[in-house]
Amino acid sequence: MITKHLIPIPDLLEAKNVLTIVPHPDDAELIAAGTISILTSLGAHVEYVLASDGSRGGYDPSISEENLAATRRQEQTRAARIIGVNDITWLGFKDTQVPHPEVVRGPLISIIREKKPDFILTTDPWLPYESHPDHRRTSMAAVEACLFSSIPMVQPEDLAKGLGPWQVQGIAMALSPRPNTFINIEASWEKKVEALKCHESQFPPKVWEVFYTVIAAKCKEYGASIGAQWAEAFKVVTPTHLHVMPDTWDL
Repeated sequence: MITKHLIPIPDLLEAKNVLTIVPHPDDAELIAAGTISILTSLGAHVEYVLASDGSRGGYDPSISEENLAATRRQEQTRAARIIGVNDITWLGFKDTQVPHPEVVRGPLISIIREKKPDFILTTDPWLPYESHPDHRRTSMAAVEACLFSSIPMVQPEDLAKGLGPWQVQGIAMALSPRPNTFINIEASWEKKVEALKCHESQFPPKVWEVFYTVIAAKCKEYGASIGAQWAEAFKVVTPTHLHVMPDTWDL
């Protein structure tokens, strides 16, 4: 494959400044808590961007959307701190109503130009059968923002705010049907579980029982591919791979 040799895949574990862009509270821990914990232990700075307020992700209809959103903010803050993340930006879109990517990518381009990450961590927008619009739209907006953030004529109003073009080095997409990078999280598995358990409104006991079984089985499956007990998997590419590159599917 010509593209793979001409444009090398960057090493996620060498990232120093990572921006994690996800739709809901709990998504970052679900897809990458083990990897994020390893990165922060290695000295990397990791921040979150949450697209939605999480106001409709609970199971108790007696709780108002406003109160649930506040609860989930608190849960997300606690979970993030367990794995070394202290900075969270909330875009504030209504849960289940994150707008189409062309709307969401605007603030994301500005945030990328402000934060200057070398890596973006998000979910794979090309995951087949993903029925949640917040997931499809947030992840597509994230990869579009990675493509456009380096082009000065896209959102030139950012220049007036002192936000110049910025090129990320790599994009790590979790929940990918075609992962090419597996991160051994044996050393951080317990922290991943601890962080996920912070999201009590999302995972009441009966839900947690099923959810934990599934996530543990999947992380074991990923781990087996690299001879580890537990692993997380990503499709890692560069922004160049995200435009007119038919080889990207097979990377």
